[in-house]
Amino acid sequence: MSEIQDDARERLALIRESAASLLPREDGAARARALRFQAPGFDRALWKKMCGLGWAGLRVPEAGDGSGFDVEALCAVAQQLGESLSPEPFIPVTAAAQLLPDDWRARVMAGDRIVVPAWMERAHELPSAARTTFRHGKVNGTKRLVPCALGADAFVVATHDGLALVQRESAGVALEPVSLHDGGFAADVVFKDAPGEALDAAFDGVFEECALAHAAYLLGVMEAAFDISLAYMTVRKQFGRPIGSFQSLQHRAVDLKIQLELTRAVVHDAAIACNDPSASQAHRQSLASRARMRAGDAALRMAQETVQFHGAMGMTDECDIGLYARKILAVQNDWGSTLAHRQRFTAIELARND
Repeated sequence: MSEIQDDARERLALIRESAASLLPREDGAARARALRFQAPGFDRALWKKMCGLGWAGLRVPEAGDGSGFDVEALCAVAQQLGESLSPEPFIPVTAAAQLLPDDWRARVMAGDRIVVPAWMERAHELPSAARTTFRHGKVNGTKRLVPCALGADAFVVATHDGLALVQRESAGVALEPVSLHDGGFAADVVFKDAPGEALDAAFDGVFEECALAHAAYLLGVMEAAFDISLAYMTVRKQFGRPIGSFQSLQHRAVDLKIQLELTRAVVHDAAIACNDPSASQAHRQSLASRARMRAGDAALRMAQETVQFHGAMGMTDECDIGLYARKILAVQNDWGSTLAHRQRFTAIELARND
């Protein structure tokens, strides 16, 4: 058993190193400035390199020509992407790759095609409430705030009648771009009798992984913002002293560190549960929602406090910390809002304790 655990730890360390090498934290602010306000909002050439490392098929089993990594590895890469403010479609594409037929999956894992899930219809709802229909081979409905949609070649659409694969260029598909607070883009996607291909797959389990990976992404953004702020507090002086020497700011920094470590702990617990085949679906959902709501709350607090540590300049365009705060504001409700996950977590725990 120890040899298996050692091998798993080694593989996890290697993928962390690979992610840090391709997406160094110190390049995050410069890349964010270079990519914002320009559709599709991410670097497709860099995404191709990520696919070359096996990231698009990270959760696809080796039998399906994927990388066969577990949820901890998914979270490790997502966390590094958060630290570097990466806008590339890692989480949505790894989700779609698990749901696609073989021919599409191969092209997606090679980076030749980008396919993302389209599932949200109303704020503060989770996928089980889909109202979009898929009947007689046609998809009808509207999906809101689909991530990286402007660079997608197709969508895995969650409908009341199952999953459907719809190509972006198909008749009856219209994209309405949405500008995000950080300069990135999402889109509302409208389907009107759009031809779709039925997929023999379920979105629920994949959604839990994505919600958890997004919590890890937020953790990465928080870690980078926290470290930038601590460094700033050692050089910024007030009354002839570094502001980091003021006890009130030290106490606030400690509170943020506690929020970071609590988030890290619940993300780790949820990843372990997702890897455990004996864990019930309700248990996985509960832990994923706990991690997601913890990360959402902590990220908002981190954005607020770290900007305040920098003073009035914190939200100016020249100040890097503002990029991290804007990223948090732009994406913190992706993969289910904090409110939706809090409601689900509460419902599951109340039912369990009745």
